[in-house]
Amino acid sequence: MLQAKLKNGKMVTLMNLTRKEIERLKQKEVKFYCPACQEAVLIKAGKKMIPHFAHYATSQCSAGDRGEGIYHEQGKFLLYQWLKKQGLEVTLEKYIPEIRQRPDILLKINKKQIAVEYQCARIPVEEVNRRNRGYQSIGITPIWILGANLLERQGKNTFKINSFTQQFIHRFSYELPTVLYYFCPQTLQFIFIQDLFFTTKTQAIGKLKVIDIRKFHFKELFALSHFMKKEIYSLWEKRKLHFRLKPRNNLYGMELAWYQWLYLKQVHVESLPSIVYLPVSAQYRMKSPPWDWQSRICMNLLQPLEIGSIISFHSIQYQLRKQMKPTSSYPLIQYQDDPIKEYLQILEKLNILSILPNHTYKMNQQLSLYTHVEEAVNGDKALIKQLIMKEGNKIRA
Repeated sequence: MLQAKLKNGKMVTLMNLTRKEIERLKQKEVKFYCPACQEAVLIKAGKKMIPHFAHYATSQCSAGDRGEGIYHEQGKFLLYQWLKKQGLEVTLEKYIPEIRQRPDILLKINKKQIAVEYQCARIPVEEVNRRNRGYQSIGITPIWILGANLLERQGKNTFKINSFTQQFIHRFSYELPTVLYYFCPQTLQFIFIQDLFFTTKTQAIGKLKVIDIRKFHFKELFALSHFMKKEIYSLWEKRKLHFRLKPRNNLYGMELAWYQWLYLKQVHVESLPSIVYLPVSAQYRMKSPPWDWQSRICMNLLQPLEIGSIISFHSIQYQLRKQMKPTSSYPLIQYQDDPIKEYLQILEKLNILSILPNHTYKMNQQLSLYTHVEEAVNGDKALIKQLIMKEGNKIRA
């Protein structure tokens, strides 16, 4: 931790002191105490580390050291300084006794309190949930900023986002897109990945924004933007081509089960209709990748229907009841769309379905299968072009 208190209660931040001043404190054997548990702590200030305080090995402090190292301590202090320079009411490592938690930074804006957590290492999901529940129970809004050391970029707009990282996806309102925040204390860069569209369980397309921390204000964390529809459909066209052509070797787990299901249906991936594997912004709520659950809607429910037949939303939702994650899986997403409804809205735009009263849909077109891969690839291109023509200049919201 960066702060500790003297016997008289005065708080001391070692990073505000010179090396000589810190050395004098050590020579005088000045006693420092943890603001949370009141236990004595020691000064850590070697030549290759950020000056900080640490509990003794025997400590039982519930808000104790998290052991994230120099990168974390440096980033946390830089974020604190960034907020303080803006004239905001900000406290470093403020202990909150009601919930026995100590956020990296506590920020007050008017009557609103915000806990800023800077996370640079993996911790148990239960710990993240515990902290979020604690903050939210007393009306504090948590914002998690990840260390840039956790960022895994795979292409210009493609990112690997594992299950650990997914729990830090934020969405602050219906109008705003999803976002992940990262900060690098070495380059002083803030990194936003906005408007995430998951292409697999752990890979997503996102809108990247990089900005120098010295050139923007805290409120700009919420100045987020969506993809234009044309942008996301153009990016998705490449994903669909890869989906059609990729080798199917070494299958296991959920993907193997899906291929076995297709085999029982006597259907090949190359034969699937082009409306299978379309971009859905709420895909993060699904346990299976988009091609899996979308193909089950198409092959199990829609393909058997004749033109003019009626199907209810409830029957579609029931088909996928085991594939939806609970909304509690994403405590930082304040407004959650329904991925199934979102997918059906795309089918409506393509005139595959029409929405009727009482949450029902009418089948407008018979679904047909492709006979060979070239036909499927051309069909995919035509469908993406159709979507771009219909809504290319719109934004997702």
